[in-house]
Amino acid sequence: MSTTRTLDWQQGFARGKATGAKWRGAFGPPVVGRNRRDDLLQEFSDLMVRHARGEEIPASNVQSVRRLAIAKRHRDWDGLILAVVSTLATAFGNKPARAWVPVLLAAAGRFDEVVDAEPEFVTNGPEYQDWLVVVTALAKAGREDLAHALVDRLTAHFPPGEGASLTVWGDDSLSKEFARLHQQAPGGAALPVFFHLPFSGGTSMIVSLKRLMPWGRMLEINRRQGLLQIEHALQMSAEDSGRLMMVHQHHPFAFQLPGRELSHFTVLRDPVSQIRSGYFKRLSTPGIVPTRDESPTFDQHVDYTIEHGMTNMLARQIVTTHPALLKAYRTQFPASRSGKFEAIGAEEDMFWLSATSELSEDALLRMCRETLDERFHLVGTMRHLEASHIAATASTGSYAADRVGHRGRSGQPERSEDESDAARRLREANGVDQVLYDEYTARFERDYAPLIELVASH
Repeated sequence: MSTTRTLDWQQGFARGKATGAKWRGAFGPPVVGRNRRDDLLQEFSDLMVRHARGEEIPASNVQSVRRLAIAKRHRDWDGLILAVVSTLATAFGNKPARAWVPVLLAAAGRFDEVVDAEPEFVTNGPEYQDWLVVVTALAKAGREDLAHALVDRLTAHFPPGEGASLTVWGDDSLSKEFARLHQQAPGGAALPVFFHLPFSGGTSMIVSLKRLMPWGRMLEINRRQGLLQIEHALQMSAEDSGRLMMVHQHHPFAFQLPGRELSHFTVLRDPVSQIRSGYFKRLSTPGIVPTRDESPTFDQHVDYTIEHGMTNMLARQIVTTHPALLKAYRTQFPASRSGKFEAIGAEEDMFWLSATSELSEDALLRMCRETLDERFHLVGTMRHLEASHIAATASTGSYAADRVGHRGRSGQPERSEDESDAARRLREANGVDQVLYDEYTARFERDYAPLIELVASH
């Protein structure tokens, strides 16, 4: 099997195309070398040719293709995975494949087709968490009764484990609080936007949210390839944007969608721990967007960020949601110049750094407060990450909440007099980030005190 990463062939496609369907989800051999989808398609093609020739197909061969397909099921824009799994279910009577079909339909946003599907619990079929997207699909199709019934069946069939999901139909106190918050979710034309700040618990949150939110109804704007996805989003019709249930925005960009009112939520983190986490995570984890700093120690990295004006980075990303930044982005990224939308190689390549470079600290703090108060329906805190995640999930209108694995307990230092010189310099240089973190953490603790208490007791 090819070891080519998804990231490799996405980047290859980005370099090879400037306009058109550059983000269609299947990038293929004409652009770069083989990838895992090509391996799946080849194995499936060989299987079906043998089947058409009348050969007896061993069950192990069918299982192998099914495993490959299920492993690549996310963001199946061209429908290849759904077609493969459906064929295995019908042509070979494969029970696990048949059980996966409603899950794949739900994830693709094909809600009406899910209503008629009968859930089947079989060996090698979907697990408890895989079925949560079907709960979402049934509820959004107007069949809350079927969604509730499915939750009851899941609860009866799968033994409860640590970090079990919450639902609005649960009887325990935490589930009831989740149901109360669910009722307060923004409605009408509001479109929830997870404004994903780096190294602030966002990856743990979005992994959990993606188990609930169909990828077919989510606009994905990731860090490295985000401009390509934004270019596509800016061409959306009102009908297309009307189908969306959520935006995952990891690349800051001032934009609007036709017919929708963007309603943001985010999680803030203590700036010293956020910068420290970013430095060490980039060293240890391949694929994270780097900075151009090659400092061998964290203290030297602190010097780099201060000397290069990479301070108050969280606030400067947040402020891109302020209406005052729209003009700068429209000037820098005119719709008539598609070549402006391309993948980035480092954090320093992102436009928000230059777009906010002239803002004074007073102006930055004022504008952040304005946009957080007016355009964000929830501002969570890393100090209470699990409670923030549950509140955020409820605010999306989800009927279930997959408990986030990261509790936010690491990397939230208590400030003390014996703090290192590097930490003190960082805190002073990132004063706006510090004020926002302290201010909105206190506000979250005030507004969500019952939820915080319940999370601590479960």
